[in-house]
Amino acid sequence: MNKPLRWLRHPVLHFVLIGVALYGASLLWSPSVPEQPPAQREPVVISAARIETMQADFTQRWGTRPTPEQLSALIAQAVDEELLYREARLLALDFEDSSVRRRLVEKMRAVSDRPGRSPDELVREAHALGLDDDIVIRRLLMEKMRLVLAQDPMAPPLTETDLRDYLHRHRDRFEQPAELTFSHIFLSKSAHGADLEGDAQTMLTQLRARSTPLSVALEWSDPFLLGQQIRAYSQNRLTARFGKSFAEQVFTLQPGNWSPPIASPYGLHLVWVEEKTAPRLPDLATVWRQVAEGAQKARADAQLAQGMTALRKRYEIRIDGRTDPSARATALTSPLRP
Repeated sequence: MNKPLRWLRHPVLHFVLIGVALYGASLLWSPSVPEQPPAQREPVVISAARIETMQADFTQRWGTRPTPEQLSALIAQAVDEELLYREARLLALDFEDSSVRRRLVEKMRAVSDRPGRSPDELVREAHALGLDDDIVIRRLLMEKMRLVLAQDPMAPPLTETDLRDYLHRHRDRFEQPAELTFSHIFLSKSAHGADLEGDAQTMLTQLRARSTPLSVALEWSDPFLLGQQIRAYSQNRLTARFGKSFAEQVFTLQPGNWSPPIASPYGLHLVWVEEKTAPRLPDLATVWRQVAEGAQKARADAQLAQGMTALRKRYEIRIDGRTDPSARATALTSPLRP
């Protein structure tokens, strides 16, 4: 390696540059820093030709032209990607990036007719030829810029209160479903044949008339593969084992009485519900990791959105020769569907 350039690879220098990048990004959302006028940066222009290409690509992928709302989202996404790429360049996020370097070396080796040159030489020539303006490199830099914007070095650590608040605000994601524990007397089709329904009604009458203890009643059951007690089953789990109709009927029962005969694919069942629990949130300790990850991602997403809003204010945005406020909408991060 060229000795004068060896210092460029020093870890201390990389650490400093990362700090500079984070500091530069932090200026985007710092209320104490005056806004930089858009005129100091080149406008972001989305031409009519590019919009037509977006529409054609969308049509080819989904088989229909985008709606006005979908087209606005496509334009907003294109604007955001251009902003991310430009800021990544300004913050030199490509400096000594191993993925960017590898991409440039690969491109140069594909087009060069001079074998034996070092990777450093290939990278320098690639920059000189403008080969660093590449779709793969653009994507790498945009993702790095998103990561920079999503970080807030001044944010305090998440507290238990923060996690409990997140758990309750997203209870639909963590809530444990209602569960049922029940015992049942099983009457099989093969054992009872044509008398199946009559035998089930006769047995039910005897159970209710004699107030037969549960332990005794279960001795009347035909053998059943899953046993006579079904413990802590959700409705979905019960559906998977016994079928939808059986699960729906059993979940309408209340504890403390024998049910009428309920059909399943196996035969008939007389059901005694022992316990029924309502939907509930788990203890935070049991889902701590998932909640912490979700809360941290929500914080990062909010920080990224704030950073993108600040970025859009720093550029003049032109859509087909005119400023289009709809282009300042937050771009979609998931695939667009018709």
